[in-house]
Amino acid sequence: MIQRRDGETPRPRLLVVFGGRSSEHEVSLRSATAMLDNLDTDRFEPVLLGIHRDGSWRTAKAPGLPLADIVARGELVTDLRALAPDLVLPVLHGPYGEDGTFQGMLEVLGLPYVGSGVLASALCMDKIVCKRALLHHEPSIPLVPWVELDGRQLSRPDELERADLLRATVERVGAQLGYPCFVKPANQGSSIGISRAHDEHELRVAIEMAMRYDPKLLIEKAIDAREVELAVLGDGGPGTIVSEPGEIVLPDGVWYDYESKYLKDIAGLEIPAALPTAVIERLKRLTLEAFRATGCHGLARVDFFVDRTTNAPYLNELNTMPGFTSISMYPRLMAHAGVPYPEQLTRLCALALERHAARKSLRIDR
Repeated sequence: MIQRRDGETPRPRLLVVFGGRSSEHEVSLRSATAMLDNLDTDRFEPVLLGIHRDGSWRTAKAPGLPLADIVARGELVTDLRALAPDLVLPVLHGPYGEDGTFQGMLEVLGLPYVGSGVLASALCMDKIVCKRALLHHEPSIPLVPWVELDGRQLSRPDELERADLLRATVERVGAQLGYPCFVKPANQGSSIGISRAHDEHELRVAIEMAMRYDPKLLIEKAIDAREVELAVLGDGGPGTIVSEPGEIVLPDGVWYDYESKYLKDIAGLEIPAALPTAVIERLKRLTLEAFRATGCHGLARVDFFVDRTTNAPYLNELNTMPGFTSISMYPRLMAHAGVPYPEQLTRLCALALERHAARKSLRIDR
């Protein structure tokens, strides 16, 4: 565990990175704001780096500025190393931050950082590739039936070829999944770009909408299920904490889309979820197995569907940098597990430094 430095020794400089070039830009700002409010500044000196939607980097030395202002009007940064970070906390959701790209840059620069590495971040960001990996994992991890669509084929100039592919996809979905079904961009979070389709017409509309965010699409069978999430804190070893499951409770007929999560404030969180003990134990076991199978590190939120009739669980996805806003499930689940928000951040930083030290100890010569 990180100890408070002597008064004569500077605190570790923790570079908190927020914003980013994704549709989850605003969620990142909210997560980073909550993290900064809960960070133990006796242990860490926060240094701020905002990433504009255009990809430019900006910082500010004055404390207390709204993070959106730093992103918009902060001092331009051209070299991350000029900020002299000892450790990086990339509070970036979605592509260009949570997908291994930013992590790869930090690896090249030799900087320790919170969260999963390049491969696990990329794997969990791509819903299709992650499902393929988990499909062959032993012991098996149950998944919702799905159909894949390479939307790049729908961008071909030949209208007849494009129409034939779309028709074949619609027929395949009807035969294999039925209706309703969900259409998702393969590389997005916060339910952005996701639609529920009740018939062929809505499926075609949903496909066109999802393609605005990603050329790879995932179409899943809709299950009458409860949405349940668990939080993980650790390195996958014996000391790793897996929380009790929490349930997202919504009004009848409403599904957990972006508006329900962040705009309408209609989703309730029930922690712990009211589930049979055997189901809870299985969810916790599957959570840890998925965390290890994908190579996650530090933290993850693992989302499940639990069939309302049979209580059968289906893994939905793993989030390697889940939301950390004041209403987010991850910090609330961990708090229920006995780890308060400030301590969550301190432990994550300690895990990052431990992993970095372990990697540095590896030989790079023959």
